[in-house]
Amino acid sequence: MSLFSYNTLSVELSKKTRSISIKLNRPEVQNAINTEMIFELETLLTWISTHLEIKSIYLTGTGDYFCKGLDDEEFATWSEEKRQKNFDKLQKLIYSMFFLPQTIIADLKKGCAGLGFELAMGADIRVAHEDTVVEFNHLSKGIVPSCGGISFTSAITNNSTARQWLLLSKKLSAADLNTHHITVQSYGVESPIQDFLATINSQPDVARIQAKRSLLEPVLKNLDQGLEWEKKFSIAGMCTNDWKEIAKHGESAQTVSARELSSRLKRERAEQVSNGQ
Repeated sequence: MSLFSYNTLSVELSKKTRSISIKLNRPEVQNAINTEMIFELETLLTWISTHLEIKSIYLTGTGDYFCKGLDDEEFATWSEEKRQKNFDKLQKLIYSMFFLPQTIIADLKKGCAGLGFELAMGADIRVAHEDTVVEFNHLSKGIVPSCGGISFTSAITNNSTARQWLLLSKKLSAADLNTHHITVQSYGVESPIQDFLATINSQPDVARIQAKRSLLEPVLKNLDQGLEWEKKFSIAGMCTNDWKEIAKHGESAQTVSARELSSRLKRERAEQVSNGQ
């Protein structure tokens, strides 16, 4: 019987490198994140956090693509309560990756998008195929990042870079990722992952764990504050349900204008005043 039995993840342990491989395993939808995957990642990372004999985590996707972000079909059915609950879980999950004692390497392979990119930002080290395309497409889907797309990216690069990528819905190449230090390197035929895992395995446990924790300290205060504001603005930005319309209808979706929203909020406020609220 396998030690791990998941529906959305493929998990393997390696004695040789004392590592664990986690593959997002929904290739038919480009490894899109759904509620079940969120739950399985939570339980798996909790288990890993108590197993210090594991030195590293290799996070990637089944096939040649890492992760397209949220499962659009399921996402369109989420109630406001479920959406907020799942986004809270995802933010905590990605945030917790910074504190895991294991060194985490994410392989973006030939691409990722939206929330898939945010998940990869929880890793300590990232690599990507030389043909990779990373889509910073949150706004195109009517989503304000709430899981670190702003805070984590700003911490690793800078706010100016995060601002340009987000507001322009940028598509990033392997060269872009290397230039801005999102990835440590790109590769062609042969991935450097096994060499990286072997290097990590050769490092003394205590020095490795303490170094990872100390690297977090200089950015932790801004990270905590940024995530809190990111969550608030995400909730406010998604009140129009544009995200639901886009998930259902794509480019033909009818979205709410800023003027319409302003008028709606004024009417709601007037009704509250007249009702004595």
